[in-house]
Amino acid sequence: MLIFHISYMIYYICFMITKINLRDQVKNILLQRMKSGVLNAGDPISISGLAQELEVSAIPVREALAQLEQVKIIKAIPNRGFVVSPVDEDQIKPLYELIASLESLAIENTVYDTSHIILLQKQQEVFRQTTSAIERINADMDFHDTLTKKYASPTAQQILGDLKIRIFFYEKKFMDQNGFYNDSEDHHQDIIEQLKKGNSQAAIQAVKRNWMQILNFES
Repeated sequence: MLIFHISYMIYYICFMITKINLRDQVKNILLQRMKSGVLNAGDPISISGLAQELEVSAIPVREALAQLEQVKIIKAIPNRGFVVSPVDEDQIKPLYELIASLESLAIENTVYDTSHIILLQKQQEVFRQTTSAIERINADMDFHDTLTKKYASPTAQQILGDLKIRIFFYEKKFMDQNGFYNDSEDHHQDIIEQLKKGNSQAAIQAVKRNWMQILNFES
C-alpha cells in the first residue's frame, strides 16, 4: 500500500509539472509572437486553433490565456473568445509612471559592479544598431531588463515584465506613426554614466526621463 501511494504521488507530481510546463510554454510562445510582431493588438486568438497548432490539449492553452488575461495582456470578448488587448491610451500615463517607479526602486536596491555596467553598455550598443520599430522596442526592453536584473524581488520583476508587455503595442503604434525618439540613446548612456559614478539618484532621474518622454509626443 505504501508503494502504491508513493507511486501515485510521483505520478501526480510529474503530471502537474508537465501541465504547468505546457501552460508556461504556451504563454511564452504567445508573448514571443507579440514581441516579434506576429500577433498585434486586437488580433483574435483561437483556443482550439492554437491547441491544434501546438499539438497540445485545450487545457494549457486556456490556462495560459487566463493568466495573460489577469494582467490585461489578453482580453476575453463575450461570445467571441480572446483577443490581444487593444491599446487603451487612457492607461498609458499611469502604466509608464508605474514602470518608472518600480525601476527606480530596483536601482535604489541594486549594487552595480563593473560586470553589470559592461552588460548595460553592450545592450546599449545593440539598441543603437536597431533599424526597425520591433527591434528597437525589444532592445530597449532588454536594456531595462538588464538594468533591473539583479533586483532581488521576484514579485516586482514579474510585475515589471507584465507591464512592459502591456505597453509594447503602444510603443509600436507610436513608432509606426512617428518614427524613433532618439533621445533614448542619450538617456541610456546617462543612466550608465551615473551608475559608473555610483550616483543612483541621478540614474533614477535619467530612467524617469527615459520612460516618461513618450508622453511629450502625445497629441
